[in-house]
Amino acid sequence: MDPRTAIAAAVTILLTALSPINQLALAQPASPPQQGVATEPRVPAKDPYQRSLQVYEFRKAAQSGPDRGQEIFYYKCWFCHNEFTKDIPKLTGLYQHAALMSGEPVTDDAVKEKIRNGGPGMAAYKYALSESDLTDLVGYLREKCCWNSDSPPPNPHYRAR
Repeated sequence: MDPRTAIAAAVTILLTALSPINQLALAQPASPPQQGVATEPRVPAKDPYQRSLQVYEFRKAAQSGPDRGQEIFYYKCWFCHNEFTKDIPKLTGLYQHAALMSGEPVTDDAVKEKIRNGGPGMAAYKYALSESDLTDLVGYLREKCCWNSDSPPPNPHYRAR
C-alpha cells in the first residue's frame, strides 16, 4: 500500500472517530433493553421537498388518483404499451372492450390482477407496485389512458417564462 494512501486512510478513520456526533454518541450510556417491551423500528423522516423522493414514489404529478396513475404508466408501462410497438396490446380504450386478451372480463380487479401477475410476454409487478400504486394506475387506465407520443403529458415542474 502506498504510504500516502495509508496516512490518508488513518486520518479519515481518526477524524471520523473523533467527530462531535460520535463523541456525543459515545458519551451517552446505552439504555438497557426492557424485558417484555417491544421496540418498534424507527421510520426515517421523509423530506417532502426532496424531488428524488417524489420520483421514487411516483408522486411528481400528483399525490394520488389518475394523474399519479399517469406517471406510473409512463415509468412502468409506456415503454411496451405505446403506439410504436407491434405485438403488444394498446391500452387506449381498454375499458370499452368486453374482455382482456386472456378472456377475463375487463374489471378493475381483473386488470390489477393482470398487472400484479403478468402473463405471457408481460412482466409481473406484484413486488414493484403497491396496492395504492395499482389503484391509481387502474384509475388512469379507466379514465384518461393514453397519450400520443407527439403530445406527452406536461412536466408539472416546468414553468414557461
